[in-house]
Amino acid sequence: MSMLEDFLALSRILTGVAGLNEELGRQYLDRLMSSPYQPVMRQILETFQRIEKDSPPIDPVKRQILGKDEFRPAVCQIILLWYTAAMWDNPSTPIDPTAPINLRYGSQEGYFSGLAWQIIGAHVPGLSGGYFGHWRYRPDNEPREPQS
Repeated sequence: MSMLEDFLALSRILTGVAGLNEELGRQYLDRLMSSPYQPVMRQILETFQRIEKDSPPIDPVKRQILGKDEFRPAVCQIILLWYTAAMWDNPSTPIDPTAPINLRYGSQEGYFSGLAWQIIGAHVPGLSGGYFGHWRYRPDNEPREPQS
């Protein structure tokens, strides 16, 4: 498998989403490999190549990738990319909860394709798709109270 194929296969496990966009995956992998995450990403993908032969690879991924503290910031970054298209500008190992969060977004396509918006069933923040004043009316897809 190529590095991209490995990255997509691992990403499917980490996000829980089967139909990930290959072009976005290429963009995300390029961003990760040209960032401070690059050395750890290589280790993660090499580890994944060794365990990918297991079927299903979910338990070995939990033990050998998610279970390693040194991999955690990069794994969190992979998930953050797929869900929001954002990257931390100041990654730290281990993750420092007191550090300020500086996010850098990638392409417009990546932001609009973020899994977060699809999974929660919401429009992308900053892109309503509605006409001016549409917010005054209740949404067509609003959940209704159950009839008794």
